Amino acid sequence: MDTATARALIALNNSFYSQHTASFSSTRSAPWDGWKRLVDVLRSCGWGDVDTNNKARTVLDLACGNLRFEQFLTSAFLGEKDAIESRTAGERHTDSPLTFHAVDCCPALVDTDTLHSRSIVYHEVDILERYCNHADPLGGISVCDLSVCFGFMHHVPGVDLRKQVLSDLLAHTKAHGLVVISFWQFMHDERLARKALQADEIAQRKDFGADADPPFNPTHLDENDHFLGWQSDSNPLRYCHHFSETEIDELVASMGADVRERERYSADGASGNLNRYLVLEKL
Repeated sequence: MDTATARALIALNNSFYSQHTASFSSTRSAPWDGWKRLVDVLRSCGWGDVDTNNKARTVLDLACGNLRFEQFLTSAFLGEKDAIESRTAGERHTDSPLTFHAVDCCPALVDTDTLHSRSIVYHEVDILERYCNHADPLGGISVCDLSVCFGFMHHVPGVDLRKQVLSDLLAHTKAHGLVVISFWQFMHDERLARKALQADEIAQRKDFGADADPPFNPTHLDENDHFLGWQSDSNPLRYCHHFSETEIDELVASMGADVRERERYSADGASGNLNRYLVLEKL
């Protein structure tokens, strides 16, 4: 994908999230089923064991949204009751096993009042714009035990940018730490696939690329690139990429011998296959 098209798609999505922050966030409160399986993976790697050095695990969440993964993971390893009390008290729980670096592509989505723990550090940046400008959106964040990116990779236009995102996640992960990414496979869902094809048809019929700001040529899109509306609006409001298994394979292979795939599984949605999860270990 050419840079001009990538920038136009990023601008489209930034506009969507700036206009629909409240309604989007209000529909994103429950934890994903795939996260529950991830907890099992983390426990198999020693998470939850007593640390004689009393050092918290560090977590980097790229495109953290409204921080529901932070709430879920804290509850999973601290206990729901203690996690809620910790947030209510507005201070770091003395036994808290986690420290977060929460990075969001749209600062308005981050509700810093949701979690009051002093162990959480917020970094609000426009991720993809910085990538296009050849800047490091994760600069200043130290390496972490776990780096995750959920519900975001489908908004990253083009193979090169996706490789950069994964490469940076690995660069900010400790040796033998884990990187976990979800890849949206929305074309597996009949309802979402129908909505995407409808939005694609509208985009072609009205020459949506020419109407966009900045404009772009729709013929420059990659295979499996689609548009989606929001709620009852079928107009092409946001860019989304459906990931094939081959694309995920190629993305992993592009990272070379510095990573090992620990696990790959499907979860979420009524059919249980809306997201494809990739768990990598940095060697």
